[in-house]
Parts: sequence; C-alpha cells; structure tokens
Amino acid sequence: MVGGLMRGVLFTLALGLTGCVHVAPYEREDLARPGMDTEREAAEMGFQAHVQDSREGATGGAGSTGGGCGCN
Repeated sequence: MVGGLMRGVLFTLALGLTGCVHVAPYEREDLARPGMDTEREAAEMGFQAHVQDSREGATGGAGSTGGGCGCN
C-alpha cells in the first residue's frame, strides 16, 4: 500500500515538474509569432462562418445573416 502511494506521489511530482520550462530569450521569438496568437483564430473562425453561409445560402446557427449571393 505504501509503495503504491509513493509511486503516485512521485508520478504527480514528475508530472508537475514537466510544466515548468525556462524559455531562453532567443526562443521567445517563436512564441511571439502571429500564429501563436489565439485572438487571430477567433477572427478566422468568423470569416470561415461567413464563407460557409454565403456558399450554402443559409445560416447555420452562427448568428450571421445572408443569402447565397454573398451580399450581406
């Protein structure tokens, strides 16, 4: 019983330590790229919903209006 508890504690400790990472200054360039920005993804999803609405000629619960002609 104590061996299983000790393994569980060690596993949890090892799992917790893997999330702590030191990022060097030259590596921060990769994290600051526009593709890493989550706000841009929301804008892309809105654009894709608009394209889908225009192609289908109906709205699919995305909250936008329009017809098949693409003129909203």
